[in-house]
Amino acid sequence: MGKDEFKGLKCITDLLKVEQVVGENASQTSVIRDVILPGKVRKIAEVDTKLQNVSGRVIENKVVVEGVIHKQIFYVEEESGQLKEFTVDDERFVHFVDVPGAMPGMNVQVHARVEFVGHDFIREEKAYRDEPDDIADDIAIEDDLESQGFHKKKKVNSLFRQTVILEIFVKVTESIQLDVVVDVKGIDKRKVKTELLKVESVVGENAAQVAVHSEIDFGRPARKIKNVDAEIKHITARPIENKVIVEGILHKQIFFVSAEDDVVLEVSVDEKFTHFIDLPGAFPGANVQVHPRVEYVDVDIDAKDPTRGKQTAIIDIFAKVTETVQADVVTDIKDVPTEKELLKVAQVIGEGSKQHNVVADLTAPAPVRKMAGPPDTRFENIEVKVIEDKVIVEADLVKSIFFVREGDVPKVMEFEAREHFTVFVDIPGAKPGNVVQVYPRVEYTDFDLDHHDPRQIRQTTVIEVFVKVTEFVQLEVVVGCHVGPKPSVTVYVVQPGDTLFKIAQRFGVSLDDLIAANPDISDPNLIFPGQKIIIPRRLRS
Repeated sequence: MGKDEFKGLKCITDLLKVEQVVGENASQTSVIRDVILPGKVRKIAEVDTKLQNVSGRVIENKVVVEGVIHKQIFYVEEESGQLKEFTVDDERFVHFVDVPGAMPGMNVQVHARVEFVGHDFIREEKAYRDEPDDIADDIAIEDDLESQGFHKKKKVNSLFRQTVILEIFVKVTESIQLDVVVDVKGIDKRKVKTELLKVESVVGENAAQVAVHSEIDFGRPARKIKNVDAEIKHITARPIENKVIVEGILHKQIFFVSAEDDVVLEVSVDEKFTHFIDLPGAFPGANVQVHPRVEYVDVDIDAKDPTRGKQTAIIDIFAKVTETVQADVVTDIKDVPTEKELLKVAQVIGEGSKQHNVVADLTAPAPVRKMAGPPDTRFENIEVKVIEDKVIVEADLVKSIFFVREGDVPKVMEFEAREHFTVFVDIPGAKPGNVVQVYPRVEYTDFDLDHHDPRQIRQTTVIEVFVKVTEFVQLEVVVGCHVGPKPSVTVYVVQPGDTLFKIAQRFGVSLDDLIAANPDISDPNLIFPGQKIIIPRRLRS
């Protein structure tokens, strides 16, 4: 192909903003600790394990993953045969996941789940109800205590070794903006090779803090605050014009020392919050990811009325807005010298949602007068399997149900229900090995009371399961054509706050050349977000 054949050639480019995948990896880690359960234990029936405050930090070639393991153990007592509950102290874990090429400042996504929880019985230990364990374990001190007049009732505790296996998946990405050739003019189209790319184009990201203040009713005088456990539940995000609306519930368990008898008590508080995050370019219907975390929480006891307190919590919210875009990108031009870049991106195969009804007959622990508000819901044990053109989602829907019991005193009681469900979502093009993201949510819950038996409840829950299927592709794309000093162009999409002068400065062209390249703009002082602007530029020699 001679130089004369290049005369009419033009490379049309578009600005692509994508998350380039640096690397991903999965790793397992074991967290082992000794747990002492009160009394003799016949068996451990169930362990409710949650991962809280999981975060990732990128260092060179690695991701540091930190989080908290919260466990509630349900066990059967040997003597009474009763099912009892024991809350294990929260345990922090730190794990390193190798990701070659990762560097500080890159973006990281972390998905952690509990893969296995096991208990091995070690031995029974003597203890006193009101003495520390180091005294209770010393048999010699036992006799000395009795000789001094201590007649504490002895008991036997059960020592178990607990093993929690975590599976941690991390993906490290880098936000890049790249001028990619999307069309070539003045050449036989058979010489132009293209590939359809369907990717998440980054609109923008931002972080904001929200303060949540509230009054706390302890129910009795409090002497001091032992500690406060806080987590964010039911987080939802909705993009509007240039903003993201984030809503959620701040759930707190406040442990305090009673001023009456020095017993440590607990009170739970749920508080709704709504916050707006400024994000220029956001629009209704865009995709949004939200990562909230509790930065600070504190409770002060009211000096005048110790039955009440004031709580202050600071929540940090990070939001990223993306748009799923399809673009035919040029991967090669036969006989034309080109400049190429290697893209490693998550290409979207498809996405879809499915509604599903979960119907169950429940038995309350006491006769029910009426329901006390909507239940607290969560999804556990989510398992996903991709088959040809379909995604199978299995999970447990767990509900904390509140009701007013019958009787003279309208006491509010609570019990938990767990229902397993399976949902099939059609995703044309999906195949085994694809990456799947699952977002289930509860749309509606209704209860019908049995008039003949006030303990029986018929519950209907409507859930929606949204899935997105992606695959990772590596693709060399053309970003420039080396065909001499003929002009080429870039297509730029106007963002909020842009002017032609600002755009000319950004791309290093004169304002006159920019206006000349866009004759369809009748008023150079009037451009709109979303409008496409042609940016003239010289190709490299």
